[in-house]
Amino acid sequence: NRVAQRLRKISDGLLDFARVRKQGMERVLLRPLLDESWSLVTIDEKASGVRFHNEVAPDAAVTGNADRLVQVMVNLLRNAVHAVESGGNVFARSKHTTQQGRRWVTLCVEDDGPGIPAEVLPDIFDAFVSSRLDARGTGLGLTVAEGIVQQHGGDIAAANRPEGGASLSVRLPAANHQEAATHAR
Repeated sequence: NRVAQRLRKISDGLLDFARVRKQGMERVLLRPLLDESWSLVTIDEKASGVRFHNEVAPDAAVTGNADRLVQVMVNLLRNAVHAVESGGNVFARSKHTTQQGRRWVTLCVEDDGPGIPAEVLPDIFDAFVSSRLDARGTGLGLTVAEGIVQQHGGDIAAANRPEGGASLSVRLPAANHQEAATHAR
C-alpha cells in the first residue's frame, strides 16, 4: 500500500540522516554511556518507578560513534521502561566473545516485564511495528537502532527470557586496547 511505502521511505531517510561517519568513530566505554542514557530516559516520569541495574563490565569498550550509540541505548532502555510495571527492573549486562578471530562486546538490555508478544517478535525491527498498547510509540525506535548498530558493523536481536521479560542484545566490534577510552561527553 502507498502509505506504508511512503512511511518506509521516511524511515529510510531518517537512517540516512543518522548515518555514522568514519571520522566520528572512537573507543567508547559502554558502562558510563549507559549511565548517561539512563539519565536521559529518567526524564520520562514512568522511569521513576523502575530500578536500573547497570551490570556492564567497566572495561567493556567498542569502537563507535558515542552520540549514535546513546540513541540506540535510549531506545532500548525506553522500551524496557514502558514494558515493566512500576517497581519493575531493567538490567544492562555485557559479555566479551571472540568469533572467527574477531573480538565482540555484546550488550544485553533485559526487563522483567511481560515479554514481547509472539506475533510481534519476528517483525520487531521492522518500521512501524510496536508492541505498546498505549499507542505512544512510533514504531521507529528499534528500526533506527538496528540501522545504527549495522552501521557500526554489529547486529541486534530480540528474544523473550525464559524467566519472563524481554532481552535485546546488541553485538558490536570490541575496541582496540590502544585507543584512548572516551564516552559521549
